[in-house]
Amino acid sequence: MAFSLPTNFATGGQFAAADANAIDAAINAIVNGATAAFVATSESTSSTTYTDLATTTDQVTVNIGSSGKALVFLSADISAAASGGVASMGFALSGANSQAASDSQRITGSFYTIGGGVAFLLTGLAAGSTTFKAKYKSVGATGTAANRRIAVIPFP
Repeated sequence: MAFSLPTNFATGGQFAAADANAIDAAINAIVNGATAAFVATSESTSSTTYTDLATTTDQVTVNIGSSGKALVFLSADISAAASGGVASMGFALSGANSQAASDSQRITGSFYTIGGGVAFLLTGLAAGSTTFKAKYKSVGATGTAANRRIAVIPFP
């Protein structure tokens, strides 16, 4: 169900039970639909294209609502083994939606380990079950990622 409220509340107007139910349903969908995965293990890659690391449980599956929107959070301690190297963590989508990992939606680390995180609002998604899978690459040096987290909040 799409979340919507009356377009206009008037002074002295009534807030209908249907309005309260719509708000309740939207809040429950957001709270109950949020999911996350965490991998503490430090793992590395030398791949210059996005790939999986050895532990592949860094993925979540959520049900995208009719709004076609989801908020994706990535975080990790990420580094490259040499000066000038850049290690990246992105994500791919599969299921009702399909999207390859992209440099436009990633976090990066260089020679020094950086503990960082970022959020991306995705719009225009198809409604349905979608898996969000963390993907990794490194250019110029071996990349390492630890304490990897991916979390997704689908909107109704």
